[in-house]
Amino acid sequence: MFLSEPSETQFDLRFWLFGVHVRVHPYFWILTVFLGWDLVRYADDQRTGLIYLGLWVICVFVSILIHEMGHIFMGRLFGSRGHIVLYSFGGLAIGSNALDRGWQRFLVSFAGPLIQFVVLGVSVLAILFLLPHVALGWRKPAGAALAMLVEINLFWPILNLLPIWPIDGGQMAREVFVGVTPRNGGYFTFALSAAVAGVLAVHCLMAANGRPLIPYLPFGDLYMAIFFGYFCYLSFQGFQAENARRQRYRDDDFPWER
Repeated sequence: MFLSEPSETQFDLRFWLFGVHVRVHPYFWILTVFLGWDLVRYADDQRTGLIYLGLWVICVFVSILIHEMGHIFMGRLFGSRGHIVLYSFGGLAIGSNALDRGWQRFLVSFAGPLIQFVVLGVSVLAILFLLPHVALGWRKPAGAALAMLVEINLFWPILNLLPIWPIDGGQMAREVFVGVTPRNGGYFTFALSAAVAGVLAVHCLMAANGRPLIPYLPFGDLYMAIFFGYFCYLSFQGFQAENARRQRYRDDDFPWER
């Protein structure tokens, strides 16, 4: 989800999968446990809560890894190579979009959310056709895991497709804007990103107090307000940098036109 690769630590988990090197930063585990801790808080007993928390961590890990694999393998179709780092709220497919053509980079960005929708479809089919035949003792945890996969692979890819920089939707929006207007594409990207992230931050903050800004929008709490507020801040910084760059060059003297 973030564009800069975190520094390596002695606690990183490293492995190879389908010829792709994967590194899992310890912050990934910490944030995943934090996001799922309510499963322990509101469980009937601590043991059950910890089992469900473990299932949550596994489901998040598998879903995000598949998401990043989508970027990597789409990039491979166009000749790029890359590796994966799972970190903080998501992951990075480093090098997957190191491509010359904007439409190729667009498809690489889209491949992550797309493959999560495939996982969503498989999870729904498993609930409908497989779960009734699971042994009774395993039905409840199996159903919980499938429900987690449905939640993760529905809401997270939708979130990723929002035109907010630097998540996938923001990178896709940038490719579209730059393709239409190379001079002003970055400017429009950050302006739209700041506006969308800012509105969602306000919505989530108001929803946390029981008065959502956007009716029927099915999420909103203080953590999401901070999440979108941070992206709004990043986008505003990018907007200012793009504005300064535009002022630095005359209309007929942009660096790519020299």
